Amino acid sequence: MYKYGISYYKLENGQRVPMSGVDIRLLSPGANWADGIKLIETETSGYYECYIDENDCGYYEVWDNLGNPNGSFTGKTCTIGKLDARGLQSDCIYGNHILDGVVTGSKIANEAVSLNHLDTSFKFPLSMIQYEMQDQNNGVGDKTNNTPADPEIDIIIKHTLKNLYNDVPYVTLSNQCNCFIYILDVTKDGDNITVLLSIGQNFNAIELKYSLMAIPY
Repeated sequence: MYKYGISYYKLENGQRVPMSGVDIRLLSPGANWADGIKLIETETSGYYECYIDENDCGYYEVWDNLGNPNGSFTGKTCTIGKLDARGLQSDCIYGNHILDGVVTGSKIANEAVSLNHLDTSFKFPLSMIQYEMQDQNNGVGDKTNNTPADPEIDIIIKHTLKNLYNDVPYVTLSNQCNCFIYILDVTKDGDNITVLLSIGQNFNAIELKYSLMAIPY
């Protein structure tokens, strides 16, 4: 939990006099006055404060009712706790900042960046995506028990992924031989993933050639 405080004064005869009874609220950009987080004055001191939960941390605008009874922006802003996406200036992060490691996942708060913050023209290279690759040299035939499987004898090819997964990954198959192969099933046992391929029809293929790619969600 975080505490934010601010003091309000006015000048009288060159002296700072506390301004008591001001309605001061913290608003996320674009939020309504009624939904703002209200600051509570300590007695009649002109000092106002509020407590912010971890889930409410981020960038806020300071509003008060001095110029408008329905609230108006004071021109002051604050960041409480971890910075969220609203605190980032427009166009301040570029693709090269991600590529050269300046901006890493550890520097960005959870759920701070969503898809609408990403430029659709920016393409992530495959090297930046966590994935696992296997090919015919990792598959085991159901009848011959050979690796690679024999397209003239085997019907099912079993692949056991080497990495451990919390959820069933997204698996794609790229076939490069004259044999119809498709993904029959993807199963999860604990953290282990098994991919079963099926040979639907062999168009005179003597050897198998294909690749599997698993991408965790």
